[in-house]
Amino acid sequence: MYFYLTDSLTRKFIHELRRFWQHHPKHRDLVDAIQGKYSFKERPQKSIVVKTAGGSHLSLSPDHYKGMVMSHVYLSKRVGKPGLSVEWVREDGRAIQENGGTFPSQPGVYFIDVVDGPENGLAHNPVAFYVDPLIDQRGEQVTKVDDSTFQLQKAPLAGTLRLFEMPAGFLYVEGTNYTVTLNDQGKPTEEVKLTEPLTGGRWLQADYRWPDESRGPFPIVEQHANNSAIPGVVLAFGRRVEIGDQQAVVVQPIRYPSALEYGGRWTMSMEFEITARDVYDQREIYDWSIMALYAIARGRLSTEGIEILSVGLGGESEEVYDETGDDYLYSAIFTMEVETEWAVHVPLNVWLRQAAPLTNAEAQIIAGLPDDQLPGQDGNIKALADIGLESVRDPYWAGKVGTFESFK
Repeated sequence: MYFYLTDSLTRKFIHELRRFWQHHPKHRDLVDAIQGKYSFKERPQKSIVVKTAGGSHLSLSPDHYKGMVMSHVYLSKRVGKPGLSVEWVREDGRAIQENGGTFPSQPGVYFIDVVDGPENGLAHNPVAFYVDPLIDQRGEQVTKVDDSTFQLQKAPLAGTLRLFEMPAGFLYVEGTNYTVTLNDQGKPTEEVKLTEPLTGGRWLQADYRWPDESRGPFPIVEQHANNSAIPGVVLAFGRRVEIGDQQAVVVQPIRYPSALEYGGRWTMSMEFEITARDVYDQREIYDWSIMALYAIARGRLSTEGIEILSVGLGGESEEVYDETGDDYLYSAIFTMEVETEWAVHVPLNVWLRQAAPLTNAEAQIIAGLPDDQLPGQDGNIKALADIGLESVRDPYWAGKVGTFESFK
């Protein structure tokens, strides 16, 4: 956790310094030399090296529990797959706002398939992914053709159709009360045939899932996020991307509990070493770097959960750059005490789609069934395991600003 957090902070401060110095007419060449640690191939004429000097932990509660996360989306795994390519998912607040406050993607299950980039038309990306949506259709009033023939809006995925006789809410059983017309490939069509005509002012209501067109390929950039593949969803890819991996993002019509959040705060000591061959350049870069972070960027960083508490000024030093020419490198160090948050999300298992009251006799019958006979026996309980999904058991980072800075 410590190095994960310090890496994010270092990258954030490097980004802020580069953004500031790229507009200075005399020191634009400094931008590429603002780095973490000494990762230069050749010693630059001037540079800023950002390092972490240490840190101490602040506990906000004995068990670090912060609260429950309510969300339209949560991440799930495919059975038999690693499920590690996507580190975490969350709502894209900007996309929701631009869509008038409503979630821009339809409820359903969005399968993510990680594939080889060059083999799928992305020559410059070693890995990519496709999104295969399986859309939820809930409470659809089925169109009547005649007393025995009804028409759905979409062709349902085999095994997902649940047909109700309304207004009583009586659940029909496929093969007994109705059949779904199949096409030449043996796949369901929109047409439903009843074994007994429906009369007396009754009507049909349907719940089902239907497969939408596949999307992609989308390039994967490690340690970056994608917010375009599934509108309204931020997909954060880490460093565990693997070709052949499959995951799923479940989109819900309203916000449900999706994870438990645990977190706290760290006080970090950041060290900035400024080096230049000209002593006046070194002093100018030193002073303006402090101003860029402590005065200009401080308010913006505060809104992102990074509080600059204090600045410590260090002395100057010099070292020989060229003994023959009697040339020197001049350097100085300043430090900053920074307080920031950490958080992890522990996903919750969300399995029930719908439940109906049972009599005591029915409950005893269901309780006596073995596990392999439970799904679909009562017609009222549907598990996501029926479509090959399982819960994510490993906690994942909440994704603070500075870890995944840009979207692709």
